Amino acid sequence: MSRRRVAVVFALLLVLSLPAPAAAVDRTTIDEPFSERALSNTFPGADSFSEPTGEYQIVEAYAETDDGRELVGYVYLTSNVVDVEGYGKEPIEYLVGLDTNGTIRGVELVEQHEPFFDRISAIQRLRQFGYQMVGMSVTEEVTLREAEAGEYHVDALTGASVTTRASIETVTQSARIVAREKGIVSESASPATNESATNESSERRRMTLADLGRGTALAHWTAAPPGAAAGANATLDLYAAPIESAPVRQSMFAGGNASVPDANATVLWVGLDGPGSPGRPDRLRLHQWTESTTPSVQETRVDGVDWSAALVVPGLDTTRPFVLDLIVGGERISRTYADGLAVRDPVDAAAARTLPAWVGTVESAWEDLWGSVVALVVFLGAILAVFTFRSRLCRRAGVTVNRLRIGTLGVTLVFLGWYHPTQPTTQQIAILVREVISWATVGGFRWALFFSAPLVALTFICIALVLPKWGRGVFCGWICPFGALSELLYKVTPWAYELPREYHVKLEKLRYPLFVAIVIGFVISTDFGATLAKVEPFKAAFYSSLVSDPVYIAWSAVLIVSGAFMFRPYCRYICPLGAGLALGNVLQREPIQRYDLCGDCVKCQTDCEFQAIEDDGSIDRFQCFQCSVCVDNYYDPGGCPVVLQYDNEHGFTVDAWRDPHLIERIRPEDRTTEQQRILADRAVTDGGETELFAGSDDLVPKGTIVDMVRRSTGTDDDEHGGSCSCSGSADACSCSGSADACSCSDPADACSCSGSATPSADWDDEGGADA
Repeated sequence: MSRRRVAVVFALLLVLSLPAPAAAVDRTTIDEPFSERALSNTFPGADSFSEPTGEYQIVEAYAETDDGRELVGYVYLTSNVVDVEGYGKEPIEYLVGLDTNGTIRGVELVEQHEPFFDRISAIQRLRQFGYQMVGMSVTEEVTLREAEAGEYHVDALTGASVTTRASIETVTQSARIVAREKGIVSESASPATNESATNESSERRRMTLADLGRGTALAHWTAAPPGAAAGANATLDLYAAPIESAPVRQSMFAGGNASVPDANATVLWVGLDGPGSPGRPDRLRLHQWTESTTPSVQETRVDGVDWSAALVVPGLDTTRPFVLDLIVGGERISRTYADGLAVRDPVDAAAARTLPAWVGTVESAWEDLWGSVVALVVFLGAILAVFTFRSRLCRRAGVTVNRLRIGTLGVTLVFLGWYHPTQPTTQQIAILVREVISWATVGGFRWALFFSAPLVALTFICIALVLPKWGRGVFCGWICPFGALSELLYKVTPWAYELPREYHVKLEKLRYPLFVAIVIGFVISTDFGATLAKVEPFKAAFYSSLVSDPVYIAWSAVLIVSGAFMFRPYCRYICPLGAGLALGNVLQREPIQRYDLCGDCVKCQTDCEFQAIEDDGSIDRFQCFQCSVCVDNYYDPGGCPVVLQYDNEHGFTVDAWRDPHLIERIRPEDRTTEQQRILADRAVTDGGETELFAGSDDLVPKGTIVDMVRRSTGTDDDEHGGSCSCSGSADACSCSGSADACSCSDPADACSCSGSATPSADWDDEGGADA
């Protein structure tokens, strides 16, 4: 290698090793959440603070005025109020400041155990995310989309849907609980009303269920109340009715903060009544066919129910069925409304009734990425179609599946690597194992963890579908973004280095203990597992904004650059994700077919850059990446000796692999059920067992690759009447068996053959050897 190339590589390593600039991180709140400094940072403008008191350990914040000390708000630790688990199965702790008007004045990160960031980056990004909620009222709903009335917009954390949701729920739920505890809002406060407004106008808006029933199509359902014991007689009553009457709308909205909707707006009234006086639902959504809406809420006072509200729902058609989807006390209630409840339910009504409650927590993520989801489904479907019809594609002249794979890697890198990073990791498999253990021991499985990232979820679903049929190579060889980056980098660079096979065999087993260590690490501790998982360079390659550790960046740079010199070294020797998926290859039921001559021919073994083909011609399914080079050769009459000989003797057609003459050459363990049936039918027709390629004087056709290799090495197959080669300076050479000819490298040597030691005509012209 020239000095210039060495300098270029060294400079590239140096640039990639440089850590990203990292802002200073204040760790005070991590160690002492109730220190004077931490409290002052959380509630700016407060001059003094009380000691934590009460059930939720709330600190009172005071400001000094001319009249003395004045209570201006409260500071509390979210883990003392709510327990919302993040991706690391531990809560994300914030210190939150709340003023006496119900507005969040400060949010400071205290502790986190999320596995997708290094420690410093996690603190920086989660602190910045918490700052977005400063200025939000407890009566507002957080949205990741464009904010509408009664909503507050925040930007989601990149590549961390579960962490985003957990942080929002931690801050907002705890703020509402503290606000109710301190009397800032009422027990049933909503985004459109506070306690004083409700009390001032309740009498003017009060009406009864009978009033609603007379002027609207009032629907009534019953459900088991949250936490009710089995067999209990208590019920939760749910009511809904579209409000079209102008006087009724005027009565409901008069005196509130919201204006009366115009006559063309759709207004839906919803009421709850049951034991324990159920308050405002934790979530309220409406579904109509493919549309889902979180409406703005205007609480009302109606005699006969404990809680009620008028919903303004743009685009809702009350003449067609729709689904009312609520979460009350942690329990999901889904009911379908239609005029008289007599018309058939729409498709989404059936889904709302059957889908579990966690679906609602990930629904918005799938809706936001629906375009990318459709594109990925089409992309994965195209890959599965290639595998389904791979044999037919290979039989067509000029079509090689490996070339299709190289083109697919380009799409994978651009789409799943750079445009919308979708790199599965060992962490996700480890967390799946941990969730299964948790489900088996204490119950409960957090499905939302795996479906909150739609594209990654679809990729794992694809892996699960193809693993029993084609093995993990479909993902590792075709879909993995980092594998695509490494292989394409190798293809465009001039270097090519390969380890000797003896070292390859030893090093490729290194991946498995790494995988086991990471899985055990996550089961023991999320932080410990995340530290071990830094062996994976995926974050540096595709999520560069999430990393700042210079050691990790340097390690990742080495792994990426090494792919320019050696064919996918990380994938073959280190990748714990590939090792974990390879273990699933024990389920693989469709091996790649091999011929009886594959142990002698070295063409596929030479062409396979993954070194997945053994010396006997068999394929190591734990190392196979489904590159399809051997499949292309298997069907190639111009390159495979077996197919070439069949072509010479029988004539090649695309249906040749249904001919018993060629099926006999396929290894018995690799034959399909259809091929076994064809051979069985032929055996019955011929009146006995078929002989191995009867009529051929040699399994190796003359002029083929194997024949030329044998000629160059001076060896042949004794079993089929080949020649015998004697080397060295031995005085005598003895050939046993039925060798027809013997070739000795030294003309002075004597040779004795027990068979008919007549010189082979094939070798007469090779010259000089005594027989």
